[in-house]
Amino acid sequence: MDTTDGHKETLPMLEEKQFVKEEKTKQVIEETEFPDELEKNERETEQIKRMAKTKCYRKTKLNWRNFVIETTKEVRVELERTSSKTNYRFFLNLYFDFPWDINLPGDLQSFDINCLLKYNNYFNDNILNYAEHFLNQFPLHSKLEAHEIQGVIFDDLMVNILNTFNNATSLKYLNTYSDYLGFNSHTNCAFIYKKININTHNEDEALKNFVVCVGDLKSPNESLSKTSIIKEMLRNMRTILSVQRRKKIYGFLCNYLHIKFFYIEKDLDLNSYVLFQSQELEMFSYSSETLSATDKSRKLCVNKDTWKIFTKFLTMNSEFYEYTRLNIDPHDDLLADQYHIMKELGNGLTSMIFLLEENENEYSAEDPPNHVMKILKESEDSYLFSNEIKIIERLKQFNHSSKFQLFFQDILHPSCPDKYLLYEKELQCIDTLSLMQSKQLIDIMKYLYDCHIIHRHVRPENLMLDKDTSHIKLIDFTFAITYDADGKAGSIGVTDTIAYAGHEFLEYYSQLLFESRLPNYRYERTFDLKCALNVIMALNDVLILAKIYEIETLIDIHQITLEALLFWLDIRRANKDYSNLVNLISNVHESSTFDVLKTEIEKLFNY
Repeated sequence: MDTTDGHKETLPMLEEKQFVKEEKTKQVIEETEFPDELEKNERETEQIKRMAKTKCYRKTKLNWRNFVIETTKEVRVELERTSSKTNYRFFLNLYFDFPWDINLPGDLQSFDINCLLKYNNYFNDNILNYAEHFLNQFPLHSKLEAHEIQGVIFDDLMVNILNTFNNATSLKYLNTYSDYLGFNSHTNCAFIYKKININTHNEDEALKNFVVCVGDLKSPNESLSKTSIIKEMLRNMRTILSVQRRKKIYGFLCNYLHIKFFYIEKDLDLNSYVLFQSQELEMFSYSSETLSATDKSRKLCVNKDTWKIFTKFLTMNSEFYEYTRLNIDPHDDLLADQYHIMKELGNGLTSMIFLLEENENEYSAEDPPNHVMKILKESEDSYLFSNEIKIIERLKQFNHSSKFQLFFQDILHPSCPDKYLLYEKELQCIDTLSLMQSKQLIDIMKYLYDCHIIHRHVRPENLMLDKDTSHIKLIDFTFAITYDADGKAGSIGVTDTIAYAGHEFLEYYSQLLFESRLPNYRYERTFDLKCALNVIMALNDVLILAKIYEIETLIDIHQITLEALLFWLDIRRANKDYSNLVNLISNVHESSTFDVLKTEIEKLFNY
């Protein structure tokens, strides 16, 4: 397609051209059919799931963005006039929750906690002793506020109880009185899986991703039937439910004398929530002993039935709590003996990334104090981590001119590759690319070209800065593929990277979508290089970057493809230097051409 003649094409004209090419495209498609019908069906099923997941992911991001724009005038003005790519990216990634009004008691359904927790019984004399010790301290601290009682008495009680259960419980207790769990919400205590360590004193942002269930503690003189208290508890639970994209979450309200349990269940079809509360239970009851006429006091004693229920709640099978945020369970080793989770670094479609910091007395001079862990969200995507390990090993074996450590992030001894990957150190996000960094990116593309690897996901979010070397690195090889000596990678399902692709890919991809076929593509050897050029353009022009963000928030993949195609064709017509670079990339036949590209890219920075 000639894109340099100044003729501006419209969507209808593009569609007409695509239909003219129908026979040629069908012939190419036939050449890429899978020889094995079973393999074809498996690939198609996998792609359907991924497209549905991607569509949901985009829709969520679009809802957040629209909510910001519609409800916050100041943000809308900022989005319209911003000249900072950092600001634009910040506003488009804000996590806003939608208003949620609770109608009590109408929205609240009752359930019998005894029926829900009927499968185990780990209550024993130790638990009874801890409860009695807890009770006996009340006279000494009767004037303490709820958070003071929690810090002085309740924290110690919970730690002792969970330690007594040992292998019977999957939970670890955290005092989260001062920790926010998302959207400015917090509860007094939270429970996470016991093989996870989180430093909430320095960084509580990561905590919201690991919370299994929650509890809210009130002072002894507050009623658990008070509407405002119940609403606050339900909103906090719903916050966790929303942040973690899970279906159900449990919690409890306690004023130290009584306890009441709750759970919220999301109706995925109606996108609504069903709210449940249990009966109110006495944690301590008055003694039935006959008191003398002169004895004006009444003696409290431990209510064994309630404490049996509470211990059941804390010792249920891990499946009961329905934690689904990440692909982890209580038995997974997340290096808790060596590191604690410091903060969240990234949140993608299939995984989340966290910074780890060494635990006290565990750090040695031979090991770095920080590592980065990428944790999978769903077990069905575990093949992506296996693929990244394979690709990284190939990059290390090639190690052209000893550049691997300079260009890429190494994977450190994956002990649980179907759950998480461990990386060497934290890298810094970048919002712009200097001329020197743009040339570094071309060097990375040359390394991949020589190594016969196609990354397929070259985009700004996957470019990071190593402050120790002042060099950029390319990360996330989960979708990478290899090709043979003839430069053929075979037909394979397309990843979600659409907006930064070259026009050849976008034309072919849109044709497949017109024909309602699942998108498969035979990637050319210079695919990543074309994406890299478009990334350089976007990170050096706020208007280009803003347009790409606008395109990526569209829901329909067909519309995204056509909009991206038109946009890059317009850039090519308007920018002679960019057009020349595109033509140069299209004629790359050997890696020596990359040096010419680095020289030509200088022209993009000379205006």
